[in-house]
Amino acid sequence: MFQITHNPIEASNLTNTVVALTFSKAKLASVAAKQVKDISKDVEKAVKNSRFTGGLKQTHHVDALGHKTMDGLLLVGMGDEKEATEDTFRTAGIAAGKALAAKGVAEATFIAEGTKSVDEKTAAVAFAEGVALAIYRFDDYRTNLTANDKGKFKKLTVLADDKSVTKEFTQLKGLMEGSELARDLVNHPANVCTPSYMAETAKKLKKIGLDVKIMGKKELKKLGMDMMLSVAEGAAEEAKLIVLKWNGGKKGDKYKALVGKGVTFDSGGYNIKVAMMEYMKSDMAGSAAVMGTMCALAKRKSKVNVIGVIGAVENMISATATRPSDIVKSYKGLTVEVNNTDAEGRLVLGDALAWVIDKEKPSEVVDIATLTGAISIALGNRYAGLFSNNDTLASKLLAAGESVGEPVWRMPTDKAYHAMLKSEYADLSNIGGRTAGSCTAAAFLEEFVGETPWAHVDIAGVAMAGKVFGASNSNGLDGANGFGVRLFVRYLEN
Repeated sequence: MFQITHNPIEASNLTNTVVALTFSKAKLASVAAKQVKDISKDVEKAVKNSRFTGGLKQTHHVDALGHKTMDGLLLVGMGDEKEATEDTFRTAGIAAGKALAAKGVAEATFIAEGTKSVDEKTAAVAFAEGVALAIYRFDDYRTNLTANDKGKFKKLTVLADDKSVTKEFTQLKGLMEGSELARDLVNHPANVCTPSYMAETAKKLKKIGLDVKIMGKKELKKLGMDMMLSVAEGAAEEAKLIVLKWNGGKKGDKYKALVGKGVTFDSGGYNIKVAMMEYMKSDMAGSAAVMGTMCALAKRKSKVNVIGVIGAVENMISATATRPSDIVKSYKGLTVEVNNTDAEGRLVLGDALAWVIDKEKPSEVVDIATLTGAISIALGNRYAGLFSNNDTLASKLLAAGESVGEPVWRMPTDKAYHAMLKSEYADLSNIGGRTAGSCTAAAFLEEFVGETPWAHVDIAGVAMAGKVFGASNSNGLDGANGFGVRLFVRYLEN
């Protein structure tokens, strides 16, 4: 984790590479323009001889040969000033972080300022968050990196008038540690990040104040979670139910629950996948988001009571694996005909949802999963799919997602989708046919939540943007981006 510090906006603090915001038509933001007026002619000339227009995500480096303390000036585009939101500053920060990392600088100074619609503190924190997201690296298995290959950026100094940003940067550090934990978990290969590894990682979070409980096959069998266990029948690794609790709120207040799908590798089972299996190590991105969120809440000392539940399994093929047409009994008591072994995540989540609702009686529950390829066809990599039985809960998640740059799009839940799950031999089929795949998957989960306010976030299209589906997400992050951590922290803390 790199360091973020604060200094007042003074000429003497314009050191290292200075980062300045620029709006449409390459117009320097007002505070920045005042601070770099000594080299204004150099800036004008550099911009005139470039393609830089100040568009969102554009960057342009200007040499600052005539300045006493600056090494250089990085212009970062914000687009139309009137349209700037909190996430615009974050997106600009991501662009700046990428440019700083590519240039190989160790330190930079950002001249913060807000707009009519975004105050200075919000702008400063969002921009710093974007830089932190952008400079993340995962080099755990690269043994031949030279000193020049390694990440060099270590410190961002934010110049701002509002001194309270210092406290916000401390909170941001906790958020980024949770996000980076989630990203690391997704990036690890499946021969490392197994259900057992997930459980051991969770245990390490005890030292930051989380209560952690791990249940294995024996305990799950006793509980009657045969639906979840059926997914792990073909694997050497046994299933794990990982339960994390953060008690930061008032004593006696009900928990809010998060439930994550943790299929650490998904071969598809006997309905074997025919493409992109190398990316199926990321089928536990939902569980990574839950663990990352719980880590962030503890680090930030958030004043909420939250329980995180992770169903960790491998979906493999062997002589003992579940077969298409097998019928299993769920924790809730419903029987399920497994008509497709590659629709396994819902089997894991169904039991986990039913268990946490039965045992902990949460006030509301949100599950998150790379559940269906169909959601990526519907929404691409811009939005995660949101399904909910409660308008208030859905509205909270929609607002949180929009503000943090992890947007969700509400999808329909309808009795017609439940009807598509009829089985000739059991209470439910785990698939609903070729059409409306994301909606029938959500309908399956809804069968296990009863009247509890519930939401389901399908992140199959966004969890590995730029890798699985060929394009970066809208704010420019590639690969494992920790989708869900920042969304959930905002939703829970608000």
